[in-house]
Amino acid sequence: MNALGERLKEARQRKGWSQTHVCDKLKISNSRLSGYERNYREPDTKMLTTLASLYQVSIDWLTGLSDEPGHSLNGRKKAPSFKNKELQSWYENLPFENEKDLNKLKKIWDILSSQ
Repeated sequence: MNALGERLKEARQRKGWSQTHVCDKLKISNSRLSGYERNYREPDTKMLTTLASLYQVSIDWLTGLSDEPGHSLNGRKKAPSFKNKELQSWYENLPFENEKDLNKLKKIWDILSSQ
C-alpha cells in the first residue's frame, strides 16, 4: 500500500482546499498534483517538503512512516488556530513567500518592534 497519494489528498481535504487552489499556491499543473494524489507519480524531495509544509504535516506521516500527522518541518508545530481567518491565512502562507518579500516583512517588523 502506498500511503503517499492518499495522505496528500487527505491533508489537502483537511484544509478544505481544492486541487486548483493548491496548484495555484505551488505554481504546478493540476495533472501533476493529481498524479501525486493518485500515486501515478512521486514528488521529488523538494516538492515533498513543500507539500508537507503547506499542509502542516510531517513528511513521515505523508509517506506512511508515522501515524501522527503533526508538523515538524523547521521545528514548527501545527499552526495555531486564530479567530481572525485573514491572520490565519497569512500565517499559513508566510513560509511560501519569496526571500525578497520576507526581507521586506523583516524590515517592517524591525521598525515596529524598535518603537
